[in-house]
Amino acid sequence: MNAAPTAQTAPSSALAGPRGCGQAPPALPGSYLVVELTNRCSLRCVHCSVAEQGHAHHAETGYLDPALFDALLDDLVATGARFDALILFWLGEPLLHPHFTELWRAGLRAATWHGTFGKVEVHTNATHLTAARAAAALNAAALPQVWHLSLDAATVETYKKVKGIDRMAQVDAQVEGFLRARSARGAPWPRPVLQFIVGENNVQDVDPFVARWMGLARALGAPARLAAGHVPPGDDLVLFFRQKDCATAAEQERHNALFRAEVQRLGLSLPPAAAAGERVVAENLRPCSGFWKSPVVSWRGELTSCTRDNLLENQVGDLRAGPFSAQWWGPGQRERRARVAAGDYAGLPLCQSCFIPRSLNHTELRAEDIAAEATFDAALRAVGR
Repeated sequence: MNAAPTAQTAPSSALAGPRGCGQAPPALPGSYLVVELTNRCSLRCVHCSVAEQGHAHHAETGYLDPALFDALLDDLVATGARFDALILFWLGEPLLHPHFTELWRAGLRAATWHGTFGKVEVHTNATHLTAARAAAALNAAALPQVWHLSLDAATVETYKKVKGIDRMAQVDAQVEGFLRARSARGAPWPRPVLQFIVGENNVQDVDPFVARWMGLARALGAPARLAAGHVPPGDDLVLFFRQKDCATAAEQERHNALFRAEVQRLGLSLPPAAAAGERVVAENLRPCSGFWKSPVVSWRGELTSCTRDNLLENQVGDLRAGPFSAQWWGPGQRERRARVAAGDYAGLPLCQSCFIPRSLNHTELRAEDIAAEATFDAALRAVGR
């Protein structure tokens, strides 16, 4: 953001909406904007495309242009857009960005000054969570903030197997330093979520993982709890067990069963559908929320509608060529939404074979969400947009 909000610069409702359609886009529950600060990473996690030899998303690497991020935020403020969350992460380690702190604070300003985001999240492997970085992040702003610290292991052997590179001692020390600094300052934000993606290669580390971090929480006198599937609201420390998204339907079904069994063993609960274990098949027969709720911006500025689309097969546009609002709510994406709402994935082969809508990690799409977006799309068409 380039200027502090004033009575003169705040967008009026009469000007809200892409290029003056007269109303703001609908604020859909469960929506989130993903912005990739970089596709470079300090690890090679086996469940990430970074570990795939020759993956096209990593053929060229770099950092998001801060000016592009500023323009994105300014556009969202001007259109009156609102997402439940801003997520500063996709397929790289965000703390590697040389201007990470400035970008993080710009996102916080858009959220606190304009209500553009309900919360701001960072997903990091904590390899660059230095004491200085922690000190810059800790705050008491009136805005929920979450940092998912992706750990996935509790022993050196498992860490190297899952993460590809052994940096466990460094990460363990830095996460502990972050938790101690947060406790000492009494800062509610960012809320630390210690993430463990449950898989066949690390399930044996679940108990030592719990013992390590719940033990530290008790020593610090910090409130902490375990959770699975979805992070509960609050500002306490959470040890979060997440379902793995897999490459094939058969592998997904196997890991779903493993995840459910482990969650049950820990005495945690899941939503009824996930607990029941819906069969995973390699086709998508229902509208996917991605076209409504989860725009993804790559470090170069390409725009797509799903974090699974790491080859940009369903690319919506490019922020280097025009504002986000003109593309996400533009004619091309409106036409896709209309077809997908009817279950028509013609021309979208990545979606036709997708089984992620049957994953616990998928955001639900309600009939009311589709209707709200359709009303807004009709308003745009009425003014020739």
